[in-house]
Amino acid sequence: MPRSKVYLVLSDSVFTAVAMLISVVLRLGYDNGLAYFDIHWRAVVISWVFFGLSYYVTGLYDTERLHQIGRTLIGVVVAVGAGMILMMAFFYATLSSELIGRGIFAGYGLFVFAAVLLTRLIYLGASRRGMMAQRCLIIGTEGEARKVIELVAGCGRADIRILGLIHCGREQEKVGKFIGDYPILGTLESVERFIELYDVERLIIAASTESEPDLLRRLRAFRYHGMALVDFVSLYEELAQEIPIDHINDEWLFHASMNNSRIHIRRIKRLTDILVAMLGLALTWWLMLLTALLVKITSKGPVLFRQERLGRDSRPFMLMKFRTMREDAESLTGPVWATENDPRVTSVGRWFRKFRLDELPQLFNVLRGDMSLVGPRPERAVFIKKLAEELPFYSERLLVPPGITGWAQVMAPYAASIEDSRRKLQFDLYYIKHMSLFLDLLICIRTARTMLFGRERTKPVYAGISNNPPA
Repeated sequence: MPRSKVYLVLSDSVFTAVAMLISVVLRLGYDNGLAYFDIHWRAVVISWVFFGLSYYVTGLYDTERLHQIGRTLIGVVVAVGAGMILMMAFFYATLSSELIGRGIFAGYGLFVFAAVLLTRLIYLGASRRGMMAQRCLIIGTEGEARKVIELVAGCGRADIRILGLIHCGREQEKVGKFIGDYPILGTLESVERFIELYDVERLIIAASTESEPDLLRRLRAFRYHGMALVDFVSLYEELAQEIPIDHINDEWLFHASMNNSRIHIRRIKRLTDILVAMLGLALTWWLMLLTALLVKITSKGPVLFRQERLGRDSRPFMLMKFRTMREDAESLTGPVWATENDPRVTSVGRWFRKFRLDELPQLFNVLRGDMSLVGPRPERAVFIKKLAEELPFYSERLLVPPGITGWAQVMAPYAASIEDSRRKLQFDLYYIKHMSLFLDLLICIRTARTMLFGRERTKPVYAGISNNPPA
């Protein structure tokens, strides 16, 4: 485990204990609080252990959750909530006499939440200032090393400190040269010496292991000694939160598919879709009536726009939206991509799109099972055929249910070209690999923010990767 995460685990342990102490003392007073700990110390220790387990099990130490405030907040809520549930389940299931009072129990949750969130915010602030920088060496070739350097620089991550490159070849004349600001320190024969010299915490692999068989042998040894290893695709995935489609293959996709939970995808996700869609309809029926009325009185044509899209396993279904374009929008052009400032959009429709009000009827699509709340956006067959010919692995999107919103929707603007669709596909593949209730919740929160404050057009974290696959 990287040294920075060790500090974080220790901080969580100490602050959780302090938070539990504060909750008891504030509830009972100093003297009675000490007496409480003397009598119920077993229950306090068990509770402390359960909180620690919940932090780990819920992924609170995952790297991708440590560098964004939104993910940090959601992660802390889930982790502390899981810890509280574990505590209740244990004490009541065992009929323990060491029961914790309701007031103290509530105080535990509140103060532990504040303590763990505080440690995360301190970690995040220190990380952004480079104080938690992980010392890394790049192992690979010059061309691939440049891509790694560009990736780290483009994402603005101050928590990764690149010390230099270890060249895969045996060309001693390359040693001492620079790739940008980073020196080529040596070759594979000297890598162990530099790891010890610089106290390296992570090795970034920027070379094809198939073309460098000696590299694989050496990497296995480093891994068994506890060294953190990451290849280019995994680093790209971690930093940019998308999958570089020109650097993966079918084998990679197969292994990625093993990460998903079938229970979440087939059961819990569907149950959540039904419950949330019913709740959404109950809360927004008046808004839907108002939207329908505005569509009717401001332009000619039907209130609802129906269009055939392809769902999971290429099954066609009729997607419903409030109409935001003129009735004859495609009479002259035929099927074309919608753009951000599409001239075919009505004046009222532009506002509906900005706040995503036009998407509300798709809650009925969710109830019918055509769609999910979260997933890749469903496309028309004509576009899918064209994009599948141009973009590798585009058909992977059809392996999961399409969604009203999705990772690509909150991370990138409208796709109005092949290149835009390529970028959104990379985000979709990231979602498909990491599909979980946690990620769905994060996407729903970002979508709700868009509905409240309008669609944001921020650029993705990083967009500078070359489309050339590794050699």
